[in-house]
Amino acid sequence: RCGAAAALSAVGLPLLGAVADELDGPGVGLLFAVGSVLGTAAAAVLCSRAGRWWVVTAAPVVVLLTASGVEYLAHPGNYQGKNLGTGVLRWVVGAFPVMAAAVAVALVVFVVRAVAARRQAVPERRRTGRTPAPAERSRRG
Repeated sequence: RCGAAAALSAVGLPLLGAVADELDGPGVGLLFAVGSVLGTAAAAVLCSRAGRWWVVTAAPVVVLLTASGVEYLAHPGNYQGKNLGTGVLRWVVGAFPVMAAAVAVALVVFVVRAVAARRQAVPERRRTGRTPAPAERSRRG
């Protein structure tokens, strides 16, 4: 499935980008977006076929929690009482493009890996004249 390196890249790179953006000025920005997309892409590369759904479904959650968590921890006084609801709405709207980009990159990585695996299997069929046996091609990655 997905190992520690995949989890670390999927969570660590967005977190580093968000902290760097927050230190540079208020709110998350370009470094957070780049870190989120690169972290998701790295996790997609590192995960097996069985772990693909975890990357695709976890990417939006990681992006939203990282963006909102860093912003809230950096400026907790801005999100007290009624301002918390406004802040949550702003976090969701602001993080949505990054969430969509991260999921899109994960899907592109999975398609590229599937095409590469299929192309690798075609020469095997031509050489031997048979489809690889189930033991040779695992559904688990």
